[in-house]
Amino acid sequence: MFPPFPLRFYYLLPLIGGAAWFFTLAALFGYWLSEGRPVYPSQLNPYVAFISDIGAYRLKPLFITGGTITAIAYAGTILAAHHVRYDPHGYGIKDAGWKKGLSVVALVAGVTASVGCVCMTIFDTKRHTNLHGPMLLATFAGIGTSACCTELVYVDQMKPSTEYKELRK
Repeated sequence: MFPPFPLRFYYLLPLIGGAAWFFTLAALFGYWLSEGRPVYPSQLNPYVAFISDIGAYRLKPLFITGGTITAIAYAGTILAAHHVRYDPHGYGIKDAGWKKGLSVVALVAGVTASVGCVCMTIFDTKRHTNLHGPMLLATFAGIGTSACCTELVYVDQMKPSTEYKELRK
């Protein structure tokens, strides 16, 4: 049954994802600093390591766990944003077909970004040098596409002539 929890708790999804990613990055960066800023074999910049390098060489379980929690929360956030827009228990907006189509594109792109993020943490720079780059590209392309489509769906609510004035409060 969807939604799995009341609509009033949807705001927690981006908070959970953001917190998981922040603490993952903080732990990886803190570990790298505490180890004396080592230079990893796959590291392109000799002064600053990418999180993928740190995650690949020392903290792989943390990197995968943090990336997975973030990815699930991101996909859930995109799903929630579009679900609440059209759900009769949410706003129940009756949109034009092209907006519903863009919502579907945003959902597919968000899921693609999430899968890319999980795969990016699994296929690290140490063991899978040829797969890590395309997974990174899939993640960022999915995030960008999802963000643009979501913006186009919601942009009409910023105009003063919208019939959904209560959404701008």
